[in-house]
Amino acid sequence: MDWAKIILDSPTPEVAWQELFSCLHKLSTEHCPSPVALHDATVIPDRLLSEAAWELWEAFPASALHASACLKDWTKSASGKAVLILDALSLRELPFLLGGAQARGIQPLEIKITGAESPSTTDQFARALGLSSRSALANDGKPGAFSLFGGNCYTDAISIPFDDCAVPPKPNIVIWHSWLDDLVHLQHKLPDQITNIASTVLQGDGFWGFINKLRQGRSLVITSDHGYAVSKRFSSEVEDPEAIEILRQTFGASRYKPEAEPMTKRFMPPIVMSHNGQNMVVGQRKWKVQGGFPHVCHGGMSLLEVAVPWIELEAV
Repeated sequence: MDWAKIILDSPTPEVAWQELFSCLHKLSTEHCPSPVALHDATVIPDRLLSEAAWELWEAFPASALHASACLKDWTKSASGKAVLILDALSLRELPFLLGGAQARGIQPLEIKITGAESPSTTDQFARALGLSSRSALANDGKPGAFSLFGGNCYTDAISIPFDDCAVPPKPNIVIWHSWLDDLVHLQHKLPDQITNIASTVLQGDGFWGFINKLRQGRSLVITSDHGYAVSKRFSSEVEDPEAIEILRQTFGASRYKPEAEPMTKRFMPPIVMSHNGQNMVVGQRKWKVQGGFPHVCHGGMSLLEVAVPWIELEAV
């Protein structure tokens, strides 16, 4: 991958993000045999973005293709469609999901990479869909402002095992499942444990039984609200004492916090960007903090936090 050419020489931010997502697609589906290899492949582009082309991060909210916008467009027309939002599904899990499909003779209609919101959080994605939170979809309780299918759909927000997930006989369905996000937020879970569990679940009969229920008379899109970072393998650690103190006071051991004041000009190159009333850490950066940085986290601006899969499957 010619990261420098893509990041430094692309004529517009839109072109740069299109090319970056194209490269991430190839890495996650063709070139990286493991989540660790995928992370290692993103070190160079993440550093180029955060240290030399940080204006592309500033342009990300307006210039990248976002999952929320794709969902709104996909659900504008036709009936007989289902959306499964797998909370925190990242590019690390894409090969497991595709492997499960291949083992069952299922050929996706489309696979692409889309973007999270800024910050890369569940609540920000929910707001992009006209929701106050993920839980607003529970028990078909969608609000009038919900933007998918013009509100003409059954919705739910669930965390139960996939084997136990029921699918009602409705033409249009939106299910937001928090299984993987719940796993990520268990701080005692190490990245390799997440990988092993995700591999087993996403290739298992329980998950694919649920997928096939959703596909009965409906085409299906599987996507996510955000990815996640494995900070244990971050390539950069902030070492300047003054910068560390500011970051500790502002973020603690988090990747984002509500914006009290703009921070862009307090560091050069910028360590933080602001959007949607939030300050977000840019790039694979961490710092020493009491209790240590969590092994996995999200909300910041690094490639594996903001890049999410989009898989479309045909109806059966």
